[in-house]
Amino acid sequence: MKETLSHRQLQSLIHVSNVLNSSLDIDKIIDSIMVQTVSVIDAAHGGVLFIYDPKQDLLIPKSDSNFKSEITRVRLKPGESMTGLAFTAQKCLIFHNRTEVEKATATLSETNHMLMDQSIPTLPYSSICAPILLKGECIGVITLDSFDQSLHFIPEDINLLTAIAHQAAVALEKANLYSEQEETVRQLEELNNTISKQNEMLSRSVDIHNRLAALVLHGEGLDSIITYLNETTGHNVLLYDDLGELISYAYKDRLSDDELYTIRELAQNAIKTPGNVRSFIETNMNKANQCITVLPIGAKPTLYGSLIIVSPEKMRDVDIAALEHACTVISLELVKDQAIFDAQEKINGELIDVLFSGKVDGTILQKAKQMDFDPMGDYLAVIIRLDEMDNTHKRNSIIRHLVQLANRVFLKNSLKGMAVRNHDQIVVLLTFQQKVSPAYAHHQVKELVSKFQQEIQIKNWGTNVSIGIGRIHSSLLKVTKSMQEAAKCLQFLQSYGGKNQVISYKELGVQRLLLQNTEEELIDFIMEVLGPLFEYDQSRKGELLPSLFAYLEHNQNAKEAAESIHVHTNTLMYRLKRIEEILSTDLSDSQQFLNIHLAVSLHPFIKEKLTPLA
Repeated sequence: MKETLSHRQLQSLIHVSNVLNSSLDIDKIIDSIMVQTVSVIDAAHGGVLFIYDPKQDLLIPKSDSNFKSEITRVRLKPGESMTGLAFTAQKCLIFHNRTEVEKATATLSETNHMLMDQSIPTLPYSSICAPILLKGECIGVITLDSFDQSLHFIPEDINLLTAIAHQAAVALEKANLYSEQEETVRQLEELNNTISKQNEMLSRSVDIHNRLAALVLHGEGLDSIITYLNETTGHNVLLYDDLGELISYAYKDRLSDDELYTIRELAQNAIKTPGNVRSFIETNMNKANQCITVLPIGAKPTLYGSLIIVSPEKMRDVDIAALEHACTVISLELVKDQAIFDAQEKINGELIDVLFSGKVDGTILQKAKQMDFDPMGDYLAVIIRLDEMDNTHKRNSIIRHLVQLANRVFLKNSLKGMAVRNHDQIVVLLTFQQKVSPAYAHHQVKELVSKFQQEIQIKNWGTNVSIGIGRIHSSLLKVTKSMQEAAKCLQFLQSYGGKNQVISYKELGVQRLLLQNTEEELIDFIMEVLGPLFEYDQSRKGELLPSLFAYLEHNQNAKEAAESIHVHTNTLMYRLKRIEEILSTDLSDSQQFLNIHLAVSLHPFIKEKLTPLA
């Protein structure tokens, strides 16, 4: 090669070789090939270096000199145009004049032809293409163009360009080897980092496992576990159950009620999302960005709740892995607590079943004493019935929460006892620490019932309840009566009063007749007493029955009754006289008046079952 190159060409080749060997960056080498080649070959005004992509079987421009950017979009097939012909021939080709150039470029695809026209002002007057050969395979092509009519590529240029292409192949091979070595080193570093992270995660998980195991073995419970996680992470840690109730928490920075509500809603939505194992939610709290990490406790579909960590930024994987291990321990604690609750419920439920049946004997009284119930104390029963429930799949969980809520609300101050599930009802058995009057007992329990209802509304568990309250009775032997009274209240509400209501047996009054007589008997009684009046009002304006109702409602005060229905007192008195005539009765007769008053009182509860006349 040296014998065929002139002294000047040898100097140029040495210069090109030095430049190409000055870097191992493949992109710099590719650019240097074009810059140096164009500079040392006199006729070259511009050019493009194409690299062959065997996967696409295309020659792709990687660097150009004095061409517009459209040239980078060209994709040449082997044999296409001058570059493709040199690639296929695997030897340096000269296209001496425009005629030869036009003939070779005629093989360009329509797209490539358009891109070439956009890249250069006019067709070259002469072109030379040299394949870059590496170990007998063509890996690319250097194409140079002359746009000066007086300058053409000559056979001597073939020797120099072939030599440059050879140097380019060596430089590209070195750069590729270096790049592959760098990639191998990078992969080894990544692998090392991965192993280091896994070791750190394992070490941290083992440490947390040992600490949590120690807490569990010493019976510290959930609060100690959550406090430990707070100290370990340095962040706010909250534990919610499956209904979104905050079971335990440990704060680094105290959270407001609004912030707690926001966290609860975000966490509940996250664990409802199908397929979610963990969630990371970014939000703004207290004028600062916070990342809320939600980790489920348990596995779908049986979720016991969620562990929430509130941190200024997303937690590291190593910390997440450790916390997920903590979730397993928390899950076991919740299962244990639920098992204890269920066992206690079973014991309490057996006592309630016996008391409900009324079969109280010495053995039961002895068992009651062991549970701190005074056989001679004063007792009152409250029964809570679930009317509606949005989350039917969480029925058992909601009932368990209602039992726990009832125990918290009712068993305080001077009251002792227990709240226990009885099928789909909750029975609250209350005993007073000291002697109280029935009126005081009724008032106190009504207040607690009202507070219980308010708590349910605040909790928003998607359920409504009806509540029946029995009367206070002396001795445990008579508690069955209070329970039966509470049950009758619920029976009354179910038949006549609707849902989400509260009634006590004491307040039922005459309505107790509704429970003690059949519907048919009550209808017969009302029709016997008021039937003629129904018929009269049906055939006329229908003014007498409302007048009678108003008169009785206002305790026989004619003036107040007349004002309530917007008539003169004399008009009301005339109507009352007419009622006496129609019913063949005397309202001043106490026995007859009692029957009428009783029929009127029962009418609102039975009117839907009466004939159209009523």
